[in-house]
Amino acid sequence: MITRRNFLQGTTAFFTLAGTGITLGLSVNNTRGLNSEKALIHLFFRGGMDGLNFLIPRTGVNRTEYESKRPNIQIPVNLMHNLNNAFGIPETCDELNDLYQQGKMAMIHAVGMPDGLSSRSHFESQAMYDYGTPGSSNNVDGWLARHVNSSPNINGSAVIPSMSPGNPPLSQQGDTSVLSVDDPSSYHPNPGRYAEEHLSTLAKLHSGSGLLNTSVSATIDNINILTGLDLDIPDSYPNESLAQDLGLIAQVIKSNLGLQVATVDFGGWDTHENSGNQGTGSYVARLGTVSAAIGAFMADLTLAGKDQQVVLTTQTDFGRRVRENGNRGTDHGTAQAMMVVGGGINGGQVLGNFPGIADEELYLNADLQMTTDFRRPLSDIVKNFLGNPNIDTVFPGYTGSQDMGLFPSDEIFANGFD
Repeated sequence: MITRRNFLQGTTAFFTLAGTGITLGLSVNNTRGLNSEKALIHLFFRGGMDGLNFLIPRTGVNRTEYESKRPNIQIPVNLMHNLNNAFGIPETCDELNDLYQQGKMAMIHAVGMPDGLSSRSHFESQAMYDYGTPGSSNNVDGWLARHVNSSPNINGSAVIPSMSPGNPPLSQQGDTSVLSVDDPSSYHPNPGRYAEEHLSTLAKLHSGSGLLNTSVSATIDNINILTGLDLDIPDSYPNESLAQDLGLIAQVIKSNLGLQVATVDFGGWDTHENSGNQGTGSYVARLGTVSAAIGAFMADLTLAGKDQQVVLTTQTDFGRRVRENGNRGTDHGTAQAMMVVGGGINGGQVLGNFPGIADEELYLNADLQMTTDFRRPLSDIVKNFLGNPNIDTVFPGYTGSQDMGLFPSDEIFANGFD
């Protein structure tokens, strides 16, 4: 059996010896006992996504205030998908709208940090979200690492319990099992005609019993296992970075390798100027890229019968100011909009309390007021989907853990909670 311990011992040593750039290739492998593992995909929109032009007021006083405060960058009602009458998403988000209508996507508005603990600094805010510690941007480990290290449901046979395309974010700091996965075709140190001879020579050079030799030997064993596998991303995925990252994660999930946590970063959201004009422009186009990528990801997993075993959630540095600025953009704000996607969630609804955007309802007369602590939906997922009851470990000091209604009651009871 390929064990998590042997696999990680080898690959960690290999990355150290090789320096940089060695990436991992894995494929469909029906590893015994791992075909029902559940996985959380945490997608971070680096740069501060504008939630009010993603989950957009459609009716009533909120619509009136929205149009007044965003005369140029507003999304017209006729250029959006209607989610629940009160809110819509841009018409570039066809795939997300389909998932919402199928009950596979939920939205949460006005998500953020407790009053006085947030920051409008990219660096500080990203760190606090990654660490899961509002008010503190310095920690020894991230919230996802604390989940992996405290969960009773991590399978000891898992080959890849956690992964990240590219460099793992701070949310995975402290997780010794996390693997940085990039190009599925280049795990071998010297692929090609002399690949086997190269490994044979390495094996002879490191045939002793010392720590370095045993680490290299374990690495060679793992290379022989991994290079025989195939993780080709289907052509149904768009040929851009987010879709390809999600496509690689989907192939690992379908390979039954025990994946429970994966992270993806997708930037380009710091829209201080020229974010769009009356429902057109770069911002809604980028949301279309997100929609197509997530749509391809979910379609792939649904076809494989894996969509019920996956939840994808999103986060960003902060929301944007409610009022557009003089450059037809938005400046750093506070509360944000959040997506939760998965085949087994209670989707097709907008959760949370929208605080309103009239002048007297704004935070510091500028921002959307936070009404849902970001740790609440994440705690719901960690506890009721991933089956880890140790919320006080995952989010130290958090006392507001209450279910958001993201999961059916039978899902919650299946994980042993009442």
